[in-house]
Formats: sequence, structure tokens, C-alpha cells
Amino acid sequence: MLRPSSPVQQLAAVDIGSKAVRMVLGNLNCERHLHIQQRWRSFLSLGTSVFRAQSIPAAQIIALQQVLQSFQTALPQDTPWSISATSAFREAKNRVEVHQELAKHGFQIRVLTGLEEAKLIHHLFRQQWPELSGTTLHADLGGGSLELSLEQDAQLLWQDSLPLGVLRAGKRPNLSSLDALEETFAKVSLNQRQLVVSGGSAREWAERLVSEGIFGAHEPGRSIFEYQFLPLKKAKTSSASIFSRLIEMWRPEQVILSRIGLKEGLLLELAEQLSNEECRFCLGEEVPVLQVNLTQGVIGN
Repeated sequence: MLRPSSPVQQLAAVDIGSKAVRMVLGNLNCERHLHIQQRWRSFLSLGTSVFRAQSIPAAQIIALQQVLQSFQTALPQDTPWSISATSAFREAKNRVEVHQELAKHGFQIRVLTGLEEAKLIHHLFRQQWPELSGTTLHADLGGGSLELSLEQDAQLLWQDSLPLGVLRAGKRPNLSSLDALEETFAKVSLNQRQLVVSGGSAREWAERLVSEGIFGAHEPGRSIFEYQFLPLKKAKTSSASIFSRLIEMWRPEQVILSRIGLKEGLLLELAEQLSNEECRFCLGEEVPVLQVNLTQGVIGN
């Protein structure tokens, strides 16, 4: 537990995603404010293997072990950290064997359910932006799944996780799981509807829109643009059709792009476990991402 008289506590969280493996290092002070210190990323795509062949190949298991060892070496000594995995890992038929193999090297992996992902991301957003009112849909799109949380005036109404990600989607994604939500969306107020999007796929989509010169406004820590000005069909990214359909169904007045997501949610969870109290992210300047390179043969093998 972090004591009031303690100096700044460093802590880290690892997200083993479908498209990449990422780690974030933060500082937690005695006022329970959490600041990002550094980020790491390795483009090890477990999803390209799992969503095609239903298992993680031996070469990627070795590569994942090497990435985790690189991350561990980069951390200050005795830094508490957590390692969590998402849709590709949890859907792999050999996940038990992979889990056991990594445990031999001292890496304990927590495999999140889709709903656990949604809860972590929603808690992060609610802590970060308590002033958000109206009806808000949170959507975090990854390589293998789409996590959704629906709230009205800060009251959580509904959460779900859909097997809809950019690595599954291909050129013509199956949007039937999204279409099934129209009844749920129809039950909530049309007033002050907002869509908060996060995840690397969301940033890729928004950056393409920005590059076309269409943007409503910009604030530190988040980007806001008005729905009616978005040329949705022009953004030719793998996530564009998913977000376009979501916006057509939800009809938000504003779309908010966050630069924080699951890995920051995992870091916040660890901070609150250490301090035994609620903590809050303090978003400062964007922190550069340090790339951890792999041999070309195992990146998406």
C-alpha cells in the first residue's frame, strides 16, 4: 500500500493485445495522482495467427517471452507490474500451454474476459472525465474485439464485448453483431448523445480524418470533432467501416477521441490496488513510445 509519507511509487502494466504487446510505466504520488512516465510497444501480432489457425505458434511464444523479458529489463528494479492478455490469447486453443510456458520464466498472465476489458476502460474514462453528462457510448476497438459501455448521466446502463476487431474484419467485416444493438440504442435518450472512442484502431481512423483537414476542435488529452462534419466514407482504414456503422446507429452529436485506453486502465487498476483508494490519471504531454523490435519472421507469423 502507498503510504502518505511515501515517495513517488513507480508501477507498470503490460497489455498483450491481438495486434501488439504494449507496456506503460507510471508514477503514483501520495495524492494518488498517476502520471505516465514511459511507453513501450512491440508489433507482435498474436491475432494474425489465432484468428486464422486458432493457436499461437511456437515462434510467437518464444517471441512473446523475449518481449516480456525486454520489458522487465527496462523497468526500474522492484517495480510492481501486471501482465494481462486479451482476445487473441483467450481464444487460442493452446492458451493453457502458452500460459504454463511463460510461467516457467516467471511471467504470470491474467487473461481478461471481454466484459472485464469493458469495465476497466469504462472506469478509466469515468475517473478521467467525470464532467461528461448526457448519454455516452464508450467504444474501444482492438484487433480482436470491440468493447462497449453505455451510460446516461454517469449511470452505467449496459456493457458488452463483441468479436469484432480489425484483424478479424478483413475487407468486408461482418457487422451483424453491431446491427443487433439497434434495439438497445433505441431505448435511450437521443439528447446529448456522445461517442467516446479509444484504442489504436480508433487513433488510426481519426488520424486519417485529421490528415484530410476535417476536425472540429482540439483539447489537451483528447480530440473532439463534430459528427456532422465527418466524411466517414473517405477514411479508408480497416476500422473505418466499423466506426462508420457505429456512428450511423448511435447518431452522436459529438465524437471524442481518447489517447488513453486499456493499458492505462490496467495501470489505474494496479495503482488503486496498491493505494487501496481511487486514483486519477493526470494527462500531461504526450509520452513517446519506445519500439521493441522483433525479427521479421515472427511479427505476424
